[in-house]
Amino acid sequence: MAHAPDRPAPPAPDAGGTTPAAPRLPHNPALDGIRGLAVAAVLLFHAGFPWARGGFLGVSTFFTLSGFLITSLLLVERRATGRVALGRFWSRRLRRLFPAAALTLVGVAAGSRVAGALATEGLAGDLLAALGQVANWRFVLDGQSYGDLFAAPSPVLHFWSLAIEEQFYWLFPLVTVGALALGRGSLRVYAAVLAALVAVAAAATAVHGVDGWSTAYYATYVRMAEVLLGALLAVAATAGALHRPAVARAAAVAGVPALAVTAWAWWAVDHRSPALARGGLLAYAVASTALVAGASVPGPVRRALSWAPLRLLGVVSYGVYLVHWPIFLVLDADRTGLGRAPLFALRVAVTLAVAAISYVAVERPIRRGWSPPRVPMPAVATGAVAAAALVVAVVPVSVPDGFTAEQLAYLEALEAASAAEVPEGARVGIVFGDSTMFRTAWGLSAWGGETGQLVLPGAVNDLLGCGVTRGGERRERGRATVAPQGCDGWEEAIPERVAQIRADVGRLDFAIAQTGPWDVADRRLPGDDRWRAPGDPVYDEYLYEEIARATDLFLEEGLVVVWVLAPRIEVGRNEEPPPDPPYPESDPERMDRLNEILQQVADERHGVVTVDLPGLLRSLPGGEMDPALRPDGVHFTPESATEVASSLGPMVLEAIASEPLGAPPAGEGDVASAAAGDGGG
Repeated sequence: MAHAPDRPAPPAPDAGGTTPAAPRLPHNPALDGIRGLAVAAVLLFHAGFPWARGGFLGVSTFFTLSGFLITSLLLVERRATGRVALGRFWSRRLRRLFPAAALTLVGVAAGSRVAGALATEGLAGDLLAALGQVANWRFVLDGQSYGDLFAAPSPVLHFWSLAIEEQFYWLFPLVTVGALALGRGSLRVYAAVLAALVAVAAAATAVHGVDGWSTAYYATYVRMAEVLLGALLAVAATAGALHRPAVARAAAVAGVPALAVTAWAWWAVDHRSPALARGGLLAYAVASTALVAGASVPGPVRRALSWAPLRLLGVVSYGVYLVHWPIFLVLDADRTGLGRAPLFALRVAVTLAVAAISYVAVERPIRRGWSPPRVPMPAVATGAVAAAALVVAVVPVSVPDGFTAEQLAYLEALEAASAAEVPEGARVGIVFGDSTMFRTAWGLSAWGGETGQLVLPGAVNDLLGCGVTRGGERRERGRATVAPQGCDGWEEAIPERVAQIRADVGRLDFAIAQTGPWDVADRRLPGDDRWRAPGDPVYDEYLYEEIARATDLFLEEGLVVVWVLAPRIEVGRNEEPPPDPPYPESDPERMDRLNEILQQVADERHGVVTVDLPGLLRSLPGGEMDPALRPDGVHFTPESATEVASSLGPMVLEAIASEPLGAPPAGEGDVASAAAGDGGG
């Protein structure tokens, strides 16, 4: 996120008592216009407009503009004073950036107590990483649980780009001082060093374009080329190139197609495109560099980008970027009931109001009114510790332990249902399964409450983020993980929870179960060195045995067992950027094989039935993979789960009625022989 160069401030005494003027750049309103245009692109992209699918590239424009401005400031200071005062530079950056960012993080932490969209798993760690200016590395390196797939996106996800810029502010002045010292002040040597760094970053991007691009998207060393191209333009400008008439005319002319290419990219480039890692980001950064150059000389681009609305938006762009994402998460379609266009208008209005208040009350007064040449390091350390303590104290502790706000609300609803009187004639069931079952059960509970026909007062595992298969390692979204603590204890938990619900409610008729993403991911079974998946005979047999064992435990409790067949999935649909190629667990053949095994278990037993959720989804207008139903490609939203439950609920009741209660389970020998006879089980 590019920030405005420092405005004139009262000079402060240095250590010797003199008052050197702080270096500053002449104000160019067109650069504010670039900020305004870029932040508008980001807002449109985050709002989900299909014609702004490339708006995420506005962040890349900010990177290039930041490189240009910061390098210009450093070179202007060195030319004026013969040196770069690093302490004063870092002090100005802290005054400019930290207060508004810290207030935003505190606001998110406080809001996580009252706004479900802000209370996400791992939020405390995300906030601390954002506070420490390493949020991008948090998202690259942190091993994340499966719950991240259905938890709301982190409300500080956008701090990844701020972290890259802040790391640039800390480290790049050292590179500048070292390169200028090495070249005895030669701008040519300095430019050669920057060009070499661009080449290294471009090479790193190309390597990650083949392997690991979805995580490297956040890596500082990958994205640095976009910043350094702006720095190279600043070297050329400082050397006087833009003041030469021929160069200035060329820059003014080149700025027009650069603006057109930028607009086209914001409209056409998909953030899943592998071309981004294969030179696309670098090419876009070249266009951004030409755009900044065109805005720096008299001409049509400079005039267009100085348009007052764009310029004013650019002035408050830092605050807009800081607060827009948590505001967008809180003000969503489900809460407001608005369509995309009116919802966007509401979100932007609130964002601009908050950003304007931040600019007038916090950013401008601090930047203009503080006179110390640097922020004392003890004060910085004290403030950071205090902010970290506030995060730890305020953020709900239950969320980082594996629960989202929606899970907590659902569990509270289950607890309330267990204490309520069951409507006469209603079927009472226990829930078992993974996070997809959590959303399905949410909808069925809402439908059952409205109709009085169905009550789901409890789950076997309250986390509801567990698969059925136990032990070993899973590899999902390219990362090897183990199941969350407590997921493998269902064999002991099933009879205990059944007894508890019967004691609380008075009766229990059926168990409803659903699994999917965890159990179709790559799997390394206990004692096995090989990664396997559905379709592998060894894994199919293990999957069959686990499903059969869970089913038989419910049957032994005298319950009808309803298995919800799993729809196909598209893991990573909501990642930025989504994976290329798709994650292996998205292979439809894997889910089809899981459903075959579920159906096999049901066919072999009395009292076990399946309901065809995939067929139900295929019968709807948007089909099985309708993003309106499952925006992340895996899980229903609470609202879409309730919508689907209006059809699924009657299917569940019909399935229960088709089987006798308390039917005896198949014998162990029958299970084993059935698995062997399948050829894959």
